[in-house]
Amino acid sequence: MWEGLEQAERVSCVGSMPPVLCIDISMHPDAFGVVGKSIKLKCSFTSSYPISDIVAVDWTYRQLNGGSTVTILHFQNKPYPILEGPFKDRIIWEGDVRRGDASISLTDLRLTDNGTLSCIVWNPPDVHGNVPQTKLTVTIENLFFQFNTVILLSALVFIPSALVSLLLLIRMRRSINRGRTKNLKWRKKSPIEESQDCVYDDNENTPLHPTLPQEQSPGCFMKFCLRCLDDSDED
Repeated sequence: MWEGLEQAERVSCVGSMPPVLCIDISMHPDAFGVVGKSIKLKCSFTSSYPISDIVAVDWTYRQLNGGSTVTILHFQNKPYPILEGPFKDRIIWEGDVRRGDASISLTDLRLTDNGTLSCIVWNPPDVHGNVPQTKLTVTIENLFFQFNTVILLSALVFIPSALVSLLLLIRMRRSINRGRTKNLKWRKKSPIEESQDCVYDDNENTPLHPTLPQEQSPGCFMKFCLRCLDDSDED
């Protein structure tokens, strides 16, 4: 749940009067957990003196609604978690004081765990400095995971539906185009259109028709009109 100490709260004794040795402690100001899960609370420190065998660490806890501050873990050569209280059997030491690490993990998180936690480190004679705090917020479900799940499910439903709709539109358009082409191909021509397609040579009994087989009888509107004119001249 932690990704570095970019926004770590720094504690420094620089400028103190009179000058004293100081231990510098870093903690992330906020931590977010989920009910029933675990969370690692990081605490790192640097000292102006080499880390000794008597270095000591205290982790304290205070509820959000106030109340007294209680020590939930003490470390000196080895960790001593509390034997009673809200975090009984739920604290794991994750630190390595030789490397300046005093981190812990809380398991089986509960909504009642919401509160502020502090990490205090002593490396005599470096024992001075303010105490940083981490605000722990525990929720029923990881909101970030829930948001990503909603997006993923929406994408799984929307993308296939969009593809199916697109394919149906393409098929409908092709069917409409084929229907138009078929209607144009089989549309019956008017007598005037048929007469324009008829061409005759010198022998009027031999029609030249580009759209009809040679063995089919002429029967063109133009030939009919010409015959009507011939009959009128004879009368």
